[in-house]
Amino acid sequence: MFIVNHPGPWQSYLNRPDNVGKSLMEVRDKYLQEQLLFENYMSFQLQQQLMMANASAGGGGNPVDPSENNYVVNGYIDDYFE
Repeated sequence: MFIVNHPGPWQSYLNRPDNVGKSLMEVRDKYLQEQLLFENYMSFQLQQQLMMANASAGGGGNPVDPSENNYVVNGYIDDYFE
């Protein structure tokens, strides 16, 4: 299982080593992609917790297959989109 970290504040993101030499627009697009991946990951985690709570309360929960969802990233996004 991978864990997606929040990309952090924009000012810190600009200074990350993987952004050196890139245009501001490239860095902005990459930042927005990482934010979206983080939000998707958090949404997936919430869905899993709600399904587990529903199942433990006696409701029927359908297990979610992670391969059917967006993948998550642990590390710099460049490693996954090049």
